[in-house]
Amino acid sequence: MSSLCGAQDKRKMARRVLTDYPKVVTALPLLMACRNSVQLLDEKNESQVLTYSFPKQAKRLTEEEVEHYVRFLCDSRILALLERIESVPDYVTGVEVGMDTNGRKNRGGDCGVKAIYPSIEEALKKFPFLRSRSEATFDFLSSQGCVLPEAFRNMRWDWAFWVKDNSQRFVVMEVNHYGGGGSKLKAIARDYTERHNSLTSAGIGFVWVTDGLGWLKTKNALREAFETIDYLVNVSLAKDGLLEWALRRLLLTRIKGRKEFAA
Repeated sequence: MSSLCGAQDKRKMARRVLTDYPKVVTALPLLMACRNSVQLLDEKNESQVLTYSFPKQAKRLTEEEVEHYVRFLCDSRILALLERIESVPDYVTGVEVGMDTNGRKNRGGDCGVKAIYPSIEEALKKFPFLRSRSEATFDFLSSQGCVLPEAFRNMRWDWAFWVKDNSQRFVVMEVNHYGGGGSKLKAIARDYTERHNSLTSAGIGFVWVTDGLGWLKTKNALREAFETIDYLVNVSLAKDGLLEWALRRLLLTRIKGRKEFAA
């Protein structure tokens, strides 16, 4: 792999390395601080997620498989990374040291925001009188007339929406993605339920967009949150129009509850 660091044509060299030394496939996820499969947003369609698997047993790769992993190296920006390092083993050693730290905690959120962005764009096209802001801080929302509870002073919301010239209608949105389960997700579900309750009491709408295979192992906690949080959706539901529906109900109507959706 280190031979890629100094290569002029990295794609060509990557094909050669994968063909001659197929066992390097098992090391590819480590370059992204992962141990198993890796999910990436499709470069051509950011609402789609591509899953790359890396077999533990080395075998000769077909031309199609070689191109599959070359695409991974390009889309993951690993080839760009290799332009900045001299030794892959040294780099991987450093990655291994930090794999269990909090250094990666924001990646799921960034990935989730990119995946949901096409749905946000679509909603804003249909409601041109709405205003929105990513990474919305307490101070910024206050300047727009939003009166958030003091407990959220240090919060930076992934996205916020409001009606132009109407300081009474605001929606804040949190977006995240979890690849692994565990007790952490139970605590997260409780935390977002409490956020929903506090924001609702303050007259502010709340949308939680969450996704990832981690929830398959924590279904009960997610179900409990779903029973309380009015607008809890995943990327697929948002793409199907549920985000647009939530914004319409929270910002453009006075209807409460879920009767309209049930009808």
